[in-house]
Amino acid sequence: MNPAEAAVLKPEPSQIIEYTRLEPGSEAANDIRAQLWVIAQKPKLLATERCRECAVAVVKWLHARGQFYFYANRCDFAGVMYFDAKRKLLLHVQGDAFLAWLADCIATNRTERVFAYVQSAVETEGLTERSTGIEPAAFWTATPGAIYLSCGPGSMVRITANKAELVDNGTDGVLFPFGATLALWKFPMLPRDPFESCALFRDMQTAAPHGLELFKLWLCSLPSNQRTKPPLVLSGEVGSGKTRLAKGIFELYGLPLRIVAVLKNGDGDFWAGLDGGGLFCIDNADTRIDWLPDACAAAATAGTLEKRRLYTDAERVSLKARSWLCITSASPTFAADAGLADRLLVVRLNRRKGATAETELSDEILRNRDGSLNWIVDKLRHALADNEPVPPGLNARHPDFASLAVRIGRAIASAKPNSGLDARSSGTLQAEAVAALQAAELDKGLFNLENDNIGATLLELLNSRPFNGTAAELLKELQEIDPALEGKLSVKRLAKRLAKLWPHLQSACRAESEKAHGGFTQYSFQKVAGNFGDFERNSLAKSPRETHDRTLLEMPLESHQIH
Repeated sequence: MNPAEAAVLKPEPSQIIEYTRLEPGSEAANDIRAQLWVIAQKPKLLATERCRECAVAVVKWLHARGQFYFYANRCDFAGVMYFDAKRKLLLHVQGDAFLAWLADCIATNRTERVFAYVQSAVETEGLTERSTGIEPAAFWTATPGAIYLSCGPGSMVRITANKAELVDNGTDGVLFPFGATLALWKFPMLPRDPFESCALFRDMQTAAPHGLELFKLWLCSLPSNQRTKPPLVLSGEVGSGKTRLAKGIFELYGLPLRIVAVLKNGDGDFWAGLDGGGLFCIDNADTRIDWLPDACAAAATAGTLEKRRLYTDAERVSLKARSWLCITSASPTFAADAGLADRLLVVRLNRRKGATAETELSDEILRNRDGSLNWIVDKLRHALADNEPVPPGLNARHPDFASLAVRIGRAIASAKPNSGLDARSSGTLQAEAVAALQAAELDKGLFNLENDNIGATLLELLNSRPFNGTAAELLKELQEIDPALEGKLSVKRLAKRLAKLWPHLQSACRAESEKAHGGFTQYSFQKVAGNFGDFERNSLAKSPRETHDRTLLEMPLESHQIH
């Protein structure tokens, strides 16, 4: 067919639906429509042959416009995606957004037979050698030397040591699927510290001075997408604003709200939530759930859950811990698990003062969101450019997080008035960040003991005096404090429990043990009340076992300054 004949067969504007809803201008859409019009006018073509030719033409047009992808860790039609290079959108080909756009582009009703052929051909193309296997990002991601923060469906902010800039989705091979991006925000603009401009964060009532700094470092670290992510526990009484604070994090970043209650048989939903990326929050985790401690501990160290996709087949699906995890609780019984407690970051909250309407808090965050995200980007950029050494041993389980957190702390401190960049060598800039991380590391042991029946009873004993003796002698004294232990706890079981709690007993109670005459183990635990390591610990009138109150820690940050 010569060009003159093709021009005659090209439909008039009145014969096609002008494509303006999803893409300004209709030149590209008219191009594929013209090709389909030519195919439709071919004589002696059977209906099936006509549908096949249309499907081939559409697939070829899609290749010219963008690229096909599929999930690298699975090979199924549900994981096929298409990247529209003109709109910078990565869409699942079975999703409504892609199907509606494609139907509009080719001016075909989705119920028509030809569209079924086109849809099938597109899905098949996504699993051929002409497609690329990837693991798409979600909300934010990081590569060596760079952090990427999504900015609406088609763009993202690339943060490096040299600069932060707005780039297209797909730059450097980083792709955010449609629906897994932050709400659109403005970049660049004047940074605004959310801990000064937003009352929800500014008026946090932390029970320990290091709590605010620890929360700030964790919040700013989220876009770094650490391989192993320390879960944050917001622990406090009713009215301390735990859930509202967690919700504020979602609002600040523009994340879809994913705050769920923990269910007895909800481990599958837990891993599905973590696999979605971004942030996942378990709210009011006060009831003892058997699977929760082990699942949270595995998630904190990049664990996965592998299970059958369907009960009727042997196909496996793997769910990964891609999200950061936040847990709110007034009675965190899950922390009785010694392994989990060693992986947590704990921020203890007191009851909030004053009353602020829910909508006012949200509206204020929304007004300051653009500036706040620019502030976070600025701190991350300075952190990536910071090559100064970091003190070791700040977080045994998550050293990478601790290293970045210290550098973020330096960036925050350097922006304060009269900080002076030359003060970095003396450690002044990192003092608050280091103190907060050290306090959090020590607090793990106390948090674990407070929420363990035996540990809480032991703390009550040590609140009055130190202990030195055998397990039998310790059991007798513990039973005097808690008569409910009689008949339920033997000397052997007590010794086993002490062994499991031992790392936390060492940090919280300066525990020591040695073999005495007769083969008995002699235990030594120091008094906890008053000066607790680098903490100032308030004495409780009643045991945490009886009151379910959390021991409040007061740690003067000045005492941790590095000189």
